[in-house]
Amino acid sequence: MPEHKLTEVSKIAVRYVNTTNRLIFLTGKAGSGKTTLLRYIINNTYKNVAVAAPTGIAAINAKGVTLHSLLQLPFGTFIPEDNVVDFSRTSEQINTPKTFLQQFKMYGNKRQIIRNLELLIIDEVSMLRADILDCMDLILRMVRKNPQPFGGLQIMFIGDLNQLPPVIRQHEWQYLNKYYKTGYFFEAIALQKTEMVYIELDKIFRQSDPEFTSILNRLRDNHLSETDIEKLNEHYEEDVEESKQDGYIHITTHNRKADLLNEKSLKSLSTAERSYKAEIEGDFPENMFPLPEKLNFKIGAQVMFIKNDSSGEARYFNGKIGEISEMNEDTIKVKLKNPKDEVTVERYEWMNQRYSLDKSTNELQEKWLGTFKQFPLKLAWAITVHKSQGLTFEKAILDLSDSFAPGQMYVALSRLTGLEGLILSKPISNIPFELDKSLRQFEDNKKAPEALNQKLESDRKSFIFNSVREAFDFQSLMKEVNIHLNSFNKGENRSLKQQYANWTREKKEQLEEINKVGLKFQSSLAHYEAKDEYLPELAERVNSAEEYFKPKVKDLFDAFKAHLIDTSNQSKVKAYLKELENITEMLKSKLLQISKTAMVVIAASENRILSKKDLHESSTFEEAKKDSKKKKKSNKDKTPTAEISFNLYKEGLSIDEIATKREFVPGTILGHLSKYIETGEIAASELMDATKLDQICQVMALEGVKGSADVKAKLGDEFTYDEIKIAWGHFRRKKAP
Repeated sequence: MPEHKLTEVSKIAVRYVNTTNRLIFLTGKAGSGKTTLLRYIINNTYKNVAVAAPTGIAAINAKGVTLHSLLQLPFGTFIPEDNVVDFSRTSEQINTPKTFLQQFKMYGNKRQIIRNLELLIIDEVSMLRADILDCMDLILRMVRKNPQPFGGLQIMFIGDLNQLPPVIRQHEWQYLNKYYKTGYFFEAIALQKTEMVYIELDKIFRQSDPEFTSILNRLRDNHLSETDIEKLNEHYEEDVEESKQDGYIHITTHNRKADLLNEKSLKSLSTAERSYKAEIEGDFPENMFPLPEKLNFKIGAQVMFIKNDSSGEARYFNGKIGEISEMNEDTIKVKLKNPKDEVTVERYEWMNQRYSLDKSTNELQEKWLGTFKQFPLKLAWAITVHKSQGLTFEKAILDLSDSFAPGQMYVALSRLTGLEGLILSKPISNIPFELDKSLRQFEDNKKAPEALNQKLESDRKSFIFNSVREAFDFQSLMKEVNIHLNSFNKGENRSLKQQYANWTREKKEQLEEINKVGLKFQSSLAHYEAKDEYLPELAERVNSAEEYFKPKVKDLFDAFKAHLIDTSNQSKVKAYLKELENITEMLKSKLLQISKTAMVVIAASENRILSKKDLHESSTFEEAKKDSKKKKKSNKDKTPTAEISFNLYKEGLSIDEIATKREFVPGTILGHLSKYIETGEIAASELMDATKLDQICQVMALEGVKGSADVKAKLGDEFTYDEIKIAWGHFRRKKAP
C-alpha cells in the first residue's frame, strides 16, 4: 500500500513509529484497518522490528512469534514484588522478580537480538495481562542493560480493548489484585513510569452501512439505546437454529456447541467424505496449528476461508463463506455467493519462524523453523465468538442468549458487514453491561489528530537529540576496554594475553582521544536544542561529526578484528578471544549506529522519513554486507541440519551447548536428535530419565492418543514437550517391525 492511501490518523501513527521513540497504543473499532497498518509499518520502517502476540495462533496470524518465545517469559503468574509469597504453602506457578531472575537464562544470540531491537509490535494486546507486561519490562531492562522502562525499547501495542479481555483466573487474581485494578495491559506498573501515545483509527472499512456502524459504536461505548435494541431485534427469527440457512454462519459462545452444529450439518450431507491431512515440515508446535491437522469435507459442505486471497485478485477474504463443489487431492473448488464465482483453492503455507541477527549489519531477520500446509478452509455452519475475532461475514446467525463477557456482543455483531445479513436466534434484552471504570479512564487519554500532530513535533525533537547523543557516546566502549585491560595479569610473563598488554594500552589511548572529542560534541548539542529551527544546522553538524568519528572508529575496529583473527588459532586463549570478540562487536555496532543516526537526522532535515532502501544502500551497510557474503561463501556447509546436530552430539557437546553453538532453542536440537533415537544411533535413556521415558511410552500406546498434545494432556505439567519429543523417537523404534 502506498503512503498516500493511508488515512490521516494512520500517517500520524507511521510518523510516531519512525520519528520518535514513544510507546504507542494503536486501537480502532472492528474493521478499522489495524492489521493492514501493522503490515505497512513492518514493510516500511527503517527500524529493527519484531512482531509478537500473546498466543500462538495470534502470532502465526500476525506473521510473528509469541511473546513467551521472544523474551523467554515464564508461565503462570508474575508478582512485581519480592518476598510476598510463602512458596511452601502454594503449588501455583508464581514468579517474583527475584525467583524469576534466579532461574532466567538467555543465550548470547538471543541477547544480541533483544539489544539490537528498536521496535517491538505486540498484536492482539487486549489479551496481554498487566503482570506479564511487567515481567517483560524486567527482562528488557536487564538484557538491554538500560534502567528505563522496557530497557528504552519502543513498543507499539495494537488491539481493541473493547473486544476479548485478558484471562485471569480467580486463584491468580487473589495475588494480583494488590497491584492491579484490572488485568488489562495498561495497568502494568512499568507503564505508569513513562508516557504512552494513544492513537485511534477513526475510519471503518468493514461496515459501509452508516446505521449499523452507529449502532456498533454506541454498543462499544455502552450507550446502546432502546431504539437500537428494537432495531436489532427486528432481525430475530424464531427457531432459526433448526432451519437450514444457506450462506449463514452461526456465531455462538461455546466451542462444543459450534462443533456439534458443524458435525451434525456435515453428517446430514449424502455425499462422500474426504480427509485432508496437513503437510508439516520442520518445527511447528501443535498449539500453533492454525487449523486442525486433519480436515474432513464433503461436496456441498459450507466452508469459510480463513485467509485473504494471496493471488492479489481479491477473490475471497478471511471469513468469506462458500460451498464446496469439487474435491481433488491437491485442489478444492468452492462456489461463492454468485454461482458463477467458483474458486479453485490450493493449500496455503503458514510459517513458524523466529528472529535471528544478521551479524554483519545487526539487523533482525526472519528465520524459517517450520511450515504447516493445509487448505485455508474450515467448516462454516458455526463458529465461536472468540475464533471469529478478526473475521468478516456477510451473513451470520447470532446466538446472544448465553451470558456474555463485556465485549463479546460487540465482537459478534461487528463481524458483519451490515444489518442486512444479521439474524438473531434469540432477542437481545435491554441489560447494560457493567463497564470497567479503568478501561474508560484509559480511553479518555486519546487525543484528536491535531493534538497528536503538535505533540509529535516535540517528541521528534527529543528522539533526534537523544539518538545523536547515544550515537556519539563512547563511554560504554571505554568501560569495556578498561575492564579488558584490567584483566591482564602482570605476573604471568609467559601468558600469551600478557604479551599484548602494550598493544591494548595503545588502543585504549586511541579510544580515549575519541571519547574526549565525543564528550565535547555532546556538550555542543545544547546550543542547537535551544533553537526552534534546529534541523538544518544540526544535520550539518552531525554530518561533520560522522566524517570525523567514523574513520577513527573504523581504524580501531579493523585493528581489533585483525588481532582477533591473528590470535584465534592459538591455544589457551579462549577467555581472551571472548573479550576481543566483545570489543570488536561493540566497535562494529558503534560504526553502524553513527551511520544510521546521521541518515535519520539528514532525512528529518529534508522533511522525509528514512527508508529501508536508504539504509541498505549506505556505504557502511553495503561494506558490512560484502564482508558477510565473503565469510558465508567460505563457510558454506551443505550438511543436513539434523546431521550437524548429531555430529556435535557425538563430539560430546550437551544439548544446551549445541543449541548455543547453532543458535537454536534446545527443543529444536532434541527434534534433530529424535530422528537418531528412532534409528537406534542414540539411546533415549542418554537424554532423559528411564522411568519417565517408560511412563510417556505407556500413554503413547493408549487408544486415541495421536500427537504430543494428547500425551501432554494426559501426563500433566511434570512432563515437558521436549521429553515427549524424545519419547516419540523411542516409541516409534520399539513399534517398528
